[in-house]
Amino acid sequence: MRSSVSRLIALALLIPLGAWIAPVAWCAPHAAASTVHTMALGDSLRLDARVRSGVLPNGLHYFIRANHKPEARVALRLAVDVGSTAEADDQRGLAHFNEHMNFNGSTHFKPDELVAYLQSIGLRFGADANAYTSFDETVYSLDVPTDRDSLLDRGVTALSDFAGRATLTDPEIDKERGVVLEEWRLGLGSGERIRRKQLPVVFHGSRYADRLPIGLPEVIEKAPYDRLRAFYHDWYTPDHMAVIAVGDVDPAKMEGLIREHFGDLRRPAQPRPTPVLDIPPHKETLVAIATDPEATGSSVTLGFKSPHEVTATVGNYRRDLVRNLYFEMLNERFDEIAHRADPPFLNAGAGGGMLGRTDDMWELEGTVKDGGVENGLAALLEETARVRAHGFLPVELQRAKDRTRASWERIYAERDKSESEGFAREYVSYFLVDEPAPGIEAEYAIVKSVLDRISLAEVNAVPAQLMRPDNRVVLVTAPSTSQVPDEATLRAVIDREATANPASWVDSTAGKQLMARRPPRGSVKSRRTVPEIGATVVTLSNGVQVWLKATNFKADEIVFSATSLGGESLADSAGYAVAALAGAVIGDAGVGGFTSTELEKVLAGRIARVGASYGDYTQGISGSTRPQDFETALQLIYLTFTQPTRDPDGFAAFQKRTVEYLKDRANNPQAALSDTIVAVNEGGLYLDRVPTVAQVEALKLDQVLAFHKQRFGNAADFTFAFAGNFQVDAIVPLLARYLGSLPSRGKPTSHFAPKFPRYPTGNVAVQVHKGLEPKSSTRITYFTTGAPIEELDMHRARACASILTDHLRQTLRELMGGTYSAGSSYSNLAPVPGYSTMTVAFGSDPARVDTLVQATLSEIQKLRDEGPSAADVQKDQEIERRELDVALQQNGTWTGSILASLQLGIDPRRIAHRRERIGLLTTENLRDTFRKYFPANRRTVISLLPEAGLPGIAR
Repeated sequence: MRSSVSRLIALALLIPLGAWIAPVAWCAPHAAASTVHTMALGDSLRLDARVRSGVLPNGLHYFIRANHKPEARVALRLAVDVGSTAEADDQRGLAHFNEHMNFNGSTHFKPDELVAYLQSIGLRFGADANAYTSFDETVYSLDVPTDRDSLLDRGVTALSDFAGRATLTDPEIDKERGVVLEEWRLGLGSGERIRRKQLPVVFHGSRYADRLPIGLPEVIEKAPYDRLRAFYHDWYTPDHMAVIAVGDVDPAKMEGLIREHFGDLRRPAQPRPTPVLDIPPHKETLVAIATDPEATGSSVTLGFKSPHEVTATVGNYRRDLVRNLYFEMLNERFDEIAHRADPPFLNAGAGGGMLGRTDDMWELEGTVKDGGVENGLAALLEETARVRAHGFLPVELQRAKDRTRASWERIYAERDKSESEGFAREYVSYFLVDEPAPGIEAEYAIVKSVLDRISLAEVNAVPAQLMRPDNRVVLVTAPSTSQVPDEATLRAVIDREATANPASWVDSTAGKQLMARRPPRGSVKSRRTVPEIGATVVTLSNGVQVWLKATNFKADEIVFSATSLGGESLADSAGYAVAALAGAVIGDAGVGGFTSTELEKVLAGRIARVGASYGDYTQGISGSTRPQDFETALQLIYLTFTQPTRDPDGFAAFQKRTVEYLKDRANNPQAALSDTIVAVNEGGLYLDRVPTVAQVEALKLDQVLAFHKQRFGNAADFTFAFAGNFQVDAIVPLLARYLGSLPSRGKPTSHFAPKFPRYPTGNVAVQVHKGLEPKSSTRITYFTTGAPIEELDMHRARACASILTDHLRQTLRELMGGTYSAGSSYSNLAPVPGYSTMTVAFGSDPARVDTLVQATLSEIQKLRDEGPSAADVQKDQEIERRELDVALQQNGTWTGSILASLQLGIDPRRIAHRRERIGLLTTENLRDTFRKYFPANRRTVISLLPEAGLPGIAR
């Protein structure tokens, strides 16, 4: 669980240039070139021998690694070891501003030329070309094709221009002011106001508190040109930089390109040292209580600051492993407590990481019901007191070790299948914060060597090392209407729990099996191959159809999904809360008679995850596993169909969490916008309404279990798809046993109910007034009915949305400086035919909403009249081809595409021809598609604006 302090700082830290991208999970590096045979705790953790590294005469570092996932791509990164903490008082925000300006003109790329070029070679702005600025660093990323030498050379040229060749002209600076200001505006709201109250306490007199990377609006708007250029020339020097290149390249050739393009950057005669800011220590416990009228929940965090400890040796690595085991066991207890009938917190978690460059922060955090801060804080401290008094149990440590071992076994198995992006991120951290990067073989060898010898006493000693009474902070967040304790009360809770001696922990799941008896085996009714896509189709004796796609994309991964018709549409309007919450309730309940917390214990050391889900018109099941745990995953599927656990206490805890969320949901201005969109665009379709507090409180567990049983009672309704590292002949007997024995009527009987939205029949404009900040959010939606679901038509519609997004980027963002991000998306109600929408979304200054709406409508009308240009089509085609090449190497792409094709009546063999359909896009058929899906007489414009008459928040 990510702590509130971590969220607080993360939101303040990362200021990306393009659209927000969900962070990608860490990807393990390749094996080292030679096996680590013996290790001593004092041995240094050296950089992986497969990394080609060095320093140019001008001081620029480089790290290069050959890697072939994905093929014909290279991840290029430029890491600059300065961020907003290097700014002078009159430059606050200019580190981030310079990041933007690097995309707006340089020696080799005129303004607006770089993004257009990157798109022409298949890169999508935001996903493949981006940057971020934090307190202490600025990082640029380009993911460049390598199938032609000229593309790689041009990509390295662009990266080298970032490093010192930005032109920073007056007109371009003025154009970008509006974009950066809109990014500042986008961050306004409850979270930003709470950060401004709490970060000064966390950083306690450090400059960090006054250097949020987004900066000050007055600086963004009015900073003199020379102050922006001064920051660039002072800090964008090669001695502060590293180039990271990981991908399908020859390292020697890549090093030559780096030397050629970066070697002429001049190192200053008197280099500036990298700013390193201390966070002043404090003996007393500092408290920050922040209430806000738009806060959507209450939380309490106890943070413990300490000097940062580097991980430079095997012994350091072992120390970190001990701490990870401690936090894993503590979080397991927190999860179990949160599932009790009347828990003291709704969720809780513990963990930590770096705070700035000189400190670490270790945290206990709980989200609590409104008015529950005092009890939540006491419960967090009580659990640490329990460990202090009694320690953890041997069985808890064994489970934590089993999970750690399984995780590293998977990482090691995937050492030859790792994505370049993960390597690149690791080497960026190696340069910026000395994060060790010895290679997967070395790390796996360390884990194997030390894990079993870690004692319970060592783990029990962790809180005494990390959770000391000095340098401690307490952070409380709550809605303004909530009752919160004062500082004296919080300190009294801490003092009381410091001497508490709670009873020892009881654990009762040791030795239990997931399934005591395996179900009787079904049989294979038929089997055929689909050679065009390399798939095998097996029909089982109970009517279940299974599509199997054996791949070598990943060495230790199998993913799977299954779908059938029905979903929430089969619940009436009076009882739809049962259907709306069924997936969450079943997922939180556990299976096979085990509660969800018991299930996690039973599965310790195995990697298998399965979950049921419900949509408006479908229900399904999905998950993932590794080959050696495949049978466990099938058992979980079987039990999810047949035996979800009836856990009254866990259900009561779920109700409390949901009710607390709904009580505060109305505080969020975006909730008002979402509810209005459902009311206006869908005619209030009950399937998409958020359940009320009364409906959740009236919900009965047996109602949910009965609904689930109805939807999953006939396995023949479901089609399964599996993709991953397996042998078809080896897994078919297991499929026959666990899927072939599921209860079934022998043939599909499921359907969805005809409960569809009522789209507006004309043009409608609606304003929603909610929120305290000078910001707005606008949704323009176009409606089309009666169109059948057809593959090429849907593909063209998505291409139109992509092209329009790029036009809006150029017009609303780059030309008008009116928004940070604008995008268009296509959607339909598949598998329901005949209902499609096109949506445009952007945020802006409320005073500019009408102007931006008119500019958007004009851009759409132009595309309706003239269609996209040949250059538009070419760029979109190249982006699609590059993305398709990567997607088709992902197991999840295959399971999702197979099931979607079958559900829509499309031959799955068409998946093999997706590259061909890209070539069928033309200016003419896309012009026709724009006319079809952007009807000028059937649209809504819904804008969220600040509450009328409010003075706003003083800053």
